[in-house]
Amino acid sequence: MTHTDELLGTSIVRVTSAPGRAKLVELPLTLEQVSMGVRDEVAQHYNIADGQFEPMATTLDYVIGAAVACMTGSFGGRLGAIGQSTSKGELTAEGTGSLVVDQGVIRIKAIHVAYTLALSDQVDEAKAHRAHDTHVRYCPVARSIGGCIELTSDLTIKSTS
Repeated sequence: MTHTDELLGTSIVRVTSAPGRAKLVELPLTLEQVSMGVRDEVAQHYNIADGQFEPMATTLDYVIGAAVACMTGSFGGRLGAIGQSTSKGELTAEGTGSLVVDQGVIRIKAIHVAYTLALSDQVDEAKAHRAHDTHVRYCPVARSIGGCIELTSDLTIKSTS
């Protein structure tokens, strides 16, 4: 049997060029535009002189942020299924995106997420590790980009007692 994707909907994003190499991005359901541009090392790679840009997060930073946020949400959902709360800051994540130059173009090679979990006394640590081991397959962004960006994570558990 062949798997076919079912169209769920669309996401319409509008982009307007702005001064200083910036882009103003309108995302669905946002009230304000998001500014995306270049930061120092990206500007240097593309030979953009100081004064020609205002340093700000790049589009690549937003892709990394979306991946880390979505992976964290998926992990939180898996933890919720085993009775572990994440609604009061019990789960935190720090993501690191590795940028490389590939045939003259900067791209994301890998994203690593370091999770810290304050484990509830009522939750089995082995179940939390299983939730971690399987969460990426439930993440929409990871499923979208995982074929071209290496996605890894680790989990540090801290007891709440």
